Amino acid sequence: MAKRVFPIALFALMLSGAAAPALAAPGLRAFDPDNDGTIDLKEAQTAASAAFAKLEKDSDGTLDVRELKGRVSKKALKAADPDSDGTLDEKEYLALTAQAFQQADPDNDGTVDAKELKSPAGKQLYNLIR
Repeated sequence: MAKRVFPIALFALMLSGAAAPALAAPGLRAFDPDNDGTIDLKEAQTAASAAFAKLEKDSDGTLDVRELKGRVSKKALKAADPDSDGTLDEKEYLALTAQAFQQADPDNDGTVDAKELKSPAGKQLYNLIR
């Protein structure tokens, strides 16, 4: 009987809506080290820095269209590239991430939750930090 109590209790907890937010949002989990069910700007920037390092294959300190692998449209790349060199350095990439974060946070509460991450702006943010 004791073996059945935990799964039943967990199921009841999930039905009540009181389940941990991270359980409900698997895409969020990887970028939410404090497990509060949201991504704040610092967490997004940390993930973006890691993504930048992973994508930056030729060790020139920038990401070009090839390295970005479709994460950023050519139009967005041009807008995020103030020095017009056709690449994004880490500072430019993090600025683009901050802009995407703001767009993905329409309620301006400083966090992006699972619902916001599923929006078009949230998907853009996800593409930058994955």
